[in-house]
Amino acid sequence: MPIGKRWSKYTKDNVGGVSNIYGTYELADGDKNVVYIGEGKLYDRLMAHFATGSGPIPAVSYFRYEATGSKQRASQRQNALLSEFKRKYGKLPWYNQKSRG
Repeated sequence: MPIGKRWSKYTKDNVGGVSNIYGTYELADGDKNVVYIGEGKLYDRLMAHFATGSGPIPAVSYFRYEATGSKQRASQRQNALLSEFKRKYGKLPWYNQKSRG
């Protein structure tokens, strides 16, 4: 089951409203196609995806997230989201392919 929250524009101002608690998140391109699924302390991790300067990493326009309450639960949820994505599309999201090989 995907993250149920609505997509938000991926800007530093929008990420600034996110609490620094453990959770999972998805980054998406301009057409809202998921390009990365991540986990960790939400504010820190979402801010880390901004390229040097003010813009996000290439191809990322939207994000959504959910709190999980713990690092262990965030990791389990990320793995479930990645498995579901791979089952549906036959591959991992683009940036996850780069990081996981």
